[in-house]
Parts: sequence; structure tokens; C-alpha cells
Amino acid sequence: MKKFLSAAVLTVSAFSLFGNPYAGYLYPAGVKAGSTVRVLIGGQNFNGIVGGTVTGKGVRVKRVVSVPGFPLPDGTQRAWLYKWLAGIEKGNTEKPEYPDPEKMEGWRKCVWWDKLDQLEPLELSLTLRNLYVRRNPLQQTPSLRSMVILDVEADADAAPGVRELRIYGRRGVSAPKLFFVDNCDHYKEPLYVPPHKARPDTVQVKSVPAVVNGQIMPGETDSFVVTLEADTDYTFTLTGRTFQPFIGDAVPGHFQPVLQVIDPAGKVLAFADDEHFLPDPVLRFKSNKAGNYLLQVRDNLYRGREDFVYRVALEKGRKSYKTEISSFSDLDEIDEADAGLRKLSINRPLVVSGVIDHPGKVDTFHFKGKKGMKFHAEIAARRDGSPLDGVLSLYGPDGKKIVQADDDAKQINVGLILQQIDPAIRTTLPADGVYKIEVSELNKESGKEFRYKLRLGEEEPDFNVYTVRSMCNVNPGGGGSVKVLIERTGGFDGEIYISGSKRFVPNQKIKAGAKEAAISFRYPERRFTAPFGVKIFAEAEINGRRVRKAVVPADIFNQAFAYDHLLPAQEFCIGVRRYGNWNKNKKQNSKKVQKSVPAKSNAKPAAKK
Repeated sequence: MKKFLSAAVLTVSAFSLFGNPYAGYLYPAGVKAGSTVRVLIGGQNFNGIVGGTVTGKGVRVKRVVSVPGFPLPDGTQRAWLYKWLAGIEKGNTEKPEYPDPEKMEGWRKCVWWDKLDQLEPLELSLTLRNLYVRRNPLQQTPSLRSMVILDVEADADAAPGVRELRIYGRRGVSAPKLFFVDNCDHYKEPLYVPPHKARPDTVQVKSVPAVVNGQIMPGETDSFVVTLEADTDYTFTLTGRTFQPFIGDAVPGHFQPVLQVIDPAGKVLAFADDEHFLPDPVLRFKSNKAGNYLLQVRDNLYRGREDFVYRVALEKGRKSYKTEISSFSDLDEIDEADAGLRKLSINRPLVVSGVIDHPGKVDTFHFKGKKGMKFHAEIAARRDGSPLDGVLSLYGPDGKKIVQADDDAKQINVGLILQQIDPAIRTTLPADGVYKIEVSELNKESGKEFRYKLRLGEEEPDFNVYTVRSMCNVNPGGGGSVKVLIERTGGFDGEIYISGSKRFVPNQKIKAGAKEAAISFRYPERRFTAPFGVKIFAEAEINGRRVRKAVVPADIFNQAFAYDHLLPAQEFCIGVRRYGNWNKNKKQNSKKVQKSVPAKSNAKPAAKK
């Protein structure tokens, strides 16, 4: 009996860990305000998906269509399907006669094959692709094999910008994927066309602004015709790697998109394969004459797979690269011009904001230091989107260099950047006097976008708490847990207390010195509902004062078999599964579920079917 219980516990634990719905890509990953778009989602554990949620107001999921698994038909069944499809193309939707029963013994079942004449264009395209494209198991990605279609509607006044979309159902809720709302027209590459049919004309974008969407498969180059005005500045911004920043089973671990524009004369007018340190390229160019230009997108290594999804925002004007440093926003800040004119007092930590705006520039600042002070200087630049690869150099009162730093490895990789290259100095000052610290650029590059913030002062104990999943899926009337990682700095080694909504996040404690822990959640109601967000807080006592901060919801991803990264999410969600001990009376509970499952992201009741 004990062995059985142990096995049961292990099975439940494994299912909780690996059985969550996983959305690997959205295509297309955006919608025009005031319209509805059909979004194809590829991933894993999609059985029982019933809805989706989108953060923010004015965007909702209207309908969910499950894509069946396509079996491999034998020759007789394939010929029969081809015959019916040929009739549908000619306007004849009547099913062909079935062959002799003996020849149908090996026929496979597929719900879409029984209603080819009723399929919508996207569903029919997926069916055709499966029938005509020979599958190579070695090239298939198991984590992207399942598919579901969402009809996503955006109100006309839906605010443009980046949202997050999740799907949910019998297994709970998925981690989020980025989803855009725009105020301009959207275009995308054509649906699959069988080999016996003529290829459609290249998609033409007749006016800018616009957004084009695509999906790069192995060896593929996507093309779009764009009509441009004469002697006009344009900016084409591609989002690709950002949709799936870290891929565990691909090298270098992300999509490396390339953009180029070919003018009406057939010459390459503009080319880009990155934007400073960012793999997603931005093209800034001026058209030489009015006419049709060819926009091309591909992977730099000519790789491709289903989650190599992209969108290109086409805009008029030359959009500059902007850097806004958000780190150290809780400290007093002074400008580099003011800081360079005086000896800084760092009895309380302060921040100097500056920019390396011309080649070879070195920003120099002086501060008063005391012997024995545990000094901490740190630059925030690359982590906030600045291309600066900073270097810090500290000189003592005697003018001799004490230490130099050009990076600072973090305990936890958080965000999109691949390398933690913002420098930091932590040292004990050897004497009283005036110290000098210099900020420079490692590669001697410069520009108005090479901004930074320099933190100066005594090292202070601090902490941050991150979840490794931005959701917890629970059974009705049950609970669950999620692992968290604790980043401790400045020597902080104390206990941390977790709190939140008392109904869903019980108070709990993380023991002193712990670098990781599990925090628990509960869902006391015995009914199925749409996923919902909860706030989680971490609190600790540091030097006699209570420090309270939000736990950062994030999802852990592996890059190219090697490095783990945390991607912060807009919210932490609790998902409710549609199975478990609560479902003793299936008929009674099915009625409750039907009434409580929302079909929209604003949690309004679904219409009765």
C-alpha cells in the first residue's frame, strides 16, 4: 500500500510539473484595433483547451477551435481525400463514393477529414499541408506539435501596445506569450498552397504604416511588396527573437532574423541583422523613388521552425534608438554635468546619470570616502536597453588605481539580455580622502543612446524574489506550489516573509540564507473558473527597517542546452484544472462549469450553446 501511495504521489507531482499547457508560438502575434484575427497556437498539452485571456482592456478571445491530430492515411484513403478536395476546389462539395469495405479496413479517423466541405480557410489549409507535406520525424519538434486556433477580437478603442496572451482549459493555464495591438492594417504570408496549384502573388502592402506577419521555416525567405513614396525616410522594425527569446533545443538558442529592402531597380537598398546588441533588426533608410520595393525576411543561418514567428512594423520617418534607464529609480539622482563640478558626498547612496556621446569620452567623478567603508559602485545600462558596454575604474586619494571592472556576473539571469556586462565594484576603501571613479566604453563606441546610471555609495543589504513559473495550476478546492529563486546582495542573509491575497496566497516564511524555496497557493472554491491574477509580496527586516517588495512573476527558459534565464511576466496567474476529486458528480459539476467558464478575457459569462 505504501509503495502504491508513493507511486501515486510521484505521478501527481510529475503531472503538476510537466502537464501544464505550453504555448510555443502565436501566429500571427497581433491584431488591429477594431478587428478580429484568427491566431494559430502551437505547443504541447493542448487537450481540453477551452479559452484564452489577454491582459489589458478591450481585447478578448471569442472562440476556441481545437486542431485534431492528423494520422497517416493509407494510399486508398489518401486518394479518396484528394478526390473530395479536388471536387471542393471546383465547387462540388458532395462526398465521393466510398471504396469497397475491404479497402477501408486500414482507414484512420480524423474529425476534419469527415467534414472537409465545412472547414474554414485556415482549417482547410492545415489539413492540406498535412496531406501534401511529407513528415520527417527527425525535424519535428514535440513541444510544438499540438495546435489550437483562437479567434481574438479587439475593440476599436483598444490601446495599442504589447499584451500577454494565455490559454487555459482542463490542465490549467499556460505561461504567457507576447501579443500586440496596433492601429494600422495587418498583412501576412499566404496560407499553404498545394503543389498542384499556382502560387499566389506576393503579398502587397499598398500604404504605410502597416504590419506584416510571417513564419520562417527551414531554408525559407519571406517576401512582401511594399509601395513607398519618393525621397521619404522609413523605419522597419522586426520583432522575432523577442517572441521566443530562449530556445532550449536550438543553437544559438534563438531566432536570428535578417531584414533587407530591394529597390525597384533590383538593388539592395538597406540591410540589417541586428539593432546594436539586440538580435531583432531595425532598418532605417530613405527611398530613392516612388514605387514597389521588396521586403525580405529570413534567418541569418537559413534555419527555420514553427516558432520562428515575426512581425515587421512599417513606419514613416526615421525612428531613433531610445534608451530609458529605469534601474535605481528609488535613489536621489544628479546629472553628470553637475556631478563633475563638485566632490560628491556618498553618506547616502546616490545616482549619477550620464551618456558616452562621443568617441573616447571618459566621465570622471570625485567623491569623499572614509577608511573601512564597504564601497559599492555599479552601472545600469545594458540591462535597461542601452548599448553601452561600460567600464568602471576606481582611483584612491593617492591617484593609484585600486580596481577596474568591465562586467558583473549576476546570481540569476533575468530578462532578454544574453550577457550580464554592466560593471560593478565592491571593495573596502583603504583610507580617508577624495576618490576618483571613471566611466568609459569598453569598445570605444558612443552615441546619444549610450546612456547609463552610476550608483555610488556604501553597499546595502537587499534581496529580490522571482518565481520560476508565472502561474500555479490547482484543482478546485485544492492548492499547489511554485519554486522561487532568491537573489541576496550586500550580505543580506535573513528570513523573508511571503504574503498576498489571504484567500489564495497564505502567509509563509523563507528560511534565512535560502537561495530557493517553494511558495504555496490555494483555491478554496470547488468550481472551475478562468485564470486570474494574484499579487505576491516579499518582506524582510534589513538594518532595523521593514523592506517590502513585489515578488517578480517570471518563467524559466533554457538557452541552447546550457543557460537558464528568467523572463518576467506582467502578472502571476492561478489556473484551475477541470478534473480531480471535486468532480464526483459529473452531471452536476458539468452544469456549474458551463455557467462559470468565461469565453472572454474580461471574465463575462459565456453564451449557452
